Amino acid sequence: MTYRYLHIFFCVFICVFSRNAFAEMTIENLIFDDSKPFHLKMLDTLPSEAIIQIGSDEAENTIIEFMDYFCGYCKKIHPELVELANERDDVRVIFLQHPILSESSKVIAKMAIAANYQQKGFEFHHEILSISGSLNQEKLNQAIKDSGVNSIKLKIDSAKDEMEKIIVLSSFLAGGIGARGTPSIFVNEIFTPGYISKEQIINMLK
Repeated sequence: MTYRYLHIFFCVFICVFSRNAFAEMTIENLIFDDSKPFHLKMLDTLPSEAIIQIGSDEAENTIIEFMDYFCGYCKKIHPELVELANERDDVRVIFLQHPILSESSKVIAKMAIAANYQQKGFEFHHEILSISGSLNQEKLNQAIKDSGVNSIKLKIDSAKDEMEKIIVLSSFLAGGIGARGTPSIFVNEIFTPGYISKEQIINMLK
């Protein structure tokens, strides 16, 4: 899969993040190694804490969603993606942070990554996107409780510099592949900006 200015993008990528490298992916691997599809190489640039996942690592199909917790279409597609992962053993879904709608988006994104430090990333993610109506402090506190996250550790981890770096990196990748809004989705090697239905996704699966 190729993208316009891909070489330039990854040269900038290396310059920006080489000092704080999270992964062992090299510029040569990212650009020239065709042994792995682009969307999977992209995941290799991220630390494990950045990746919120449902489904097996061994699944034949990988769906990647760049998302924002305050995006209405992200809330709409969320139960459909979860259903797919639960219904099919050959599907895994990976949720990546792209908080572009507000400062509150960034706050919740940091909390989701911090929850991943407790191996509760998906549980927290799912609770937030399952909230009816607008998100307020009371609903947020309930989501933290229902997800089984330790609230004190969550607060401490959310304030760490690593949270900001992970979000910057994830959004940088999103921008590099053309994710101007949310949701933006890979179904295996097919990139689709915007909402797509469960049925459309199924038609793209192997």
